[in-house]
Amino acid sequence: MSHDRYPGRLCLPVSFPDRRFRIWSYVPSHSELVLRTEFEPDAPHIELLFKPVYQINLPVAMSGGLVVDIDDRVQGEAETVTFVVSNDRFRGHILADYLFLGQEQRSRYSPFSLFHGFLRSEFTR
Repeated sequence: MSHDRYPGRLCLPVSFPDRRFRIWSYVPSHSELVLRTEFEPDAPHIELLFKPVYQINLPVAMSGGLVVDIDDRVQGEAETVTFVVSNDRFRGHILADYLFLGQEQRSRYSPFSLFHGFLRSEFTR
């Protein structure tokens, strides 16, 4: 499993062609949003964790691939980033400070998030 974050080693835009994503969890008390790929046996399992989240404008299910980029035109608080989440069918956004990427190969569906242990207090600003 690998963990990257923005800003840092994760280079945006990041693209996941032909993958289906959905909102997996939103934890208001921790202000964390996880987007997750739907299970495909021969494809890597991918999760995107946004933290802390200030605003979400996304459909629940996102098929047809996913591209995550930054909207540099939007000016907000110093650390807040407007992440543009889109594909050919929709364009949404997430206002958050950080984006973490988790990826691993799984042989079957798992209800547990790659960030399961991290959704408490391990990620601090």
